[in-house]
Amino acid sequence: MSTTRRIAIVGAGLGGLTAAHALRKQGFDVVVYEQASELGDFGAGINIGPNGVKVFRELGLLDALHAASFEPSGLIWRNWDDGRQLNLVPIGESVRLYGATYYVVHRGDLHRVLSSSLPDACVQLNKRCVAIEQSADAVGLSFADGTQSEFDVVIGADGIRSAVRLAVFGNHSARYVGTMCWRTLVPASALPPDIHDGNVTQWSGDTREGFVISYFVRQGKFVNIVAVRRQPDWTEESWSIPSSREELKAGFPDVGPRLAPIFEAATSVYKWGQFTGEHAVDWTRGRVTLLGDAAHAMLATFGQGANMAFEDSYVLSRWLAEHRDDPQRALAGYEAARKPRATKLQAMSRLEVQFKKLATPWDHLRRERAFVRNFGMRTRAIYPWIFGYDVVEHWRSAP
Repeated sequence: MSTTRRIAIVGAGLGGLTAAHALRKQGFDVVVYEQASELGDFGAGINIGPNGVKVFRELGLLDALHAASFEPSGLIWRNWDDGRQLNLVPIGESVRLYGATYYVVHRGDLHRVLSSSLPDACVQLNKRCVAIEQSADAVGLSFADGTQSEFDVVIGADGIRSAVRLAVFGNHSARYVGTMCWRTLVPASALPPDIHDGNVTQWSGDTREGFVISYFVRQGKFVNIVAVRRQPDWTEESWSIPSSREELKAGFPDVGPRLAPIFEAATSVYKWGQFTGEHAVDWTRGRVTLLGDAAHAMLATFGQGANMAFEDSYVLSRWLAEHRDDPQRALAGYEAARKPRATKLQAMSRLEVQFKKLATPWDHLRRERAFVRNFGMRTRAIYPWIFGYDVVEHWRSAP
């Protein structure tokens, strides 16, 4: 049986590029295909929990991640009327508590960390995958530009509207969840001194229609804003479209004196429809598998979508390295190893969105009961289960 050497990754997002690093470290020849014409400065801020940071550390990317990121001191919930604290999860001691630092980073900055440390030939742009054909010994990819390529293994890391998932399993996973959000970056230099502390902050008021999340990115030079509101329908063809400061302010007319100046300083504002989907019943067929959102798209309520893709990438690379002469066994083993944790967190993120705005002690009690009933976990156990997980050590200690 031939040895697996050449691997194609469809999708040059965070998961796809991390998988490229992990696979190259194991000695594979890797090509990443991206349908976009450039790897641009897109998106907004994301959270990288200690569980995700452990993968970057193992891949030798921790220093670059640190240089591009901001280290928050806690996850805090505040009332936007008067700024009073409602709840706090301290993460400033995350190294002691969970084994690694907690970072927040602009997605474009993280994308550059990952892409700039790969050879230029590793990532090919303007390559939209339109068909996949498998034989006993190889996988063929066809692209919209008429070109074709053949590989030993193909990985679909192309997101919630995965072309690989559609071609292999015949279904998309994207589903609008009834909420949309505005996103913007606000220069810290444009704000009054000390208007924002070093926490990842969720703001909410009397209305149950929305909430706002804010935190520093780019080493504290900008405040990242995510302002979420209920909206029954999302009719835009694009998930992300230009908006305005005026539209953002109109969507949140009652924010208090701490948030209002931040909104007022916003310049480039975009709005997103928020989508999720059912997990793929099967991630793997033959020599093709799925990774990240293509397999288990989840809401951002625990900030773990990208982190699950980082964990996936490491485990997939190790299974393929251990079974180079049997890629189908390797991909099946990867799926079996990753599916329980990823799909559990996907379900947890969906439940959490029902309690994203906790206004009363009764709300807290209802949430506690719901998580115990569905997952056997109280609040104090959730973050250690998420952040304390070490996918690298788990692999090393596996029988």
